[in-house]
Amino acid sequence: MEIVGPLAIEQANKVSGIQVSGDLQSVSVSGEVIDTLKKLVDQYEELFGQASVEVCKDAIKEILPQLSQRDLPDFLK
Repeated sequence: MEIVGPLAIEQANKVSGIQVSGDLQSVSVSGEVIDTLKKLVDQYEELFGQASVEVCKDAIKEILPQLSQRDLPDFLK
């Protein structure tokens, strides 16, 4: 969101299994978390290229200790 603004929310909402409120007050993920995260990163990569994958890796670094490693795609670990 900090890098591409509202377009980040628009793209996330295109991914089945993710629903983000416009004001970022709520994010819900349904289904298999690992598959949904992969779809989200793939969606960003399709639009913005490989640089978006690196941005996703950087963005998740802060919360990695709080996440289950089994719920993360290998490329985000």
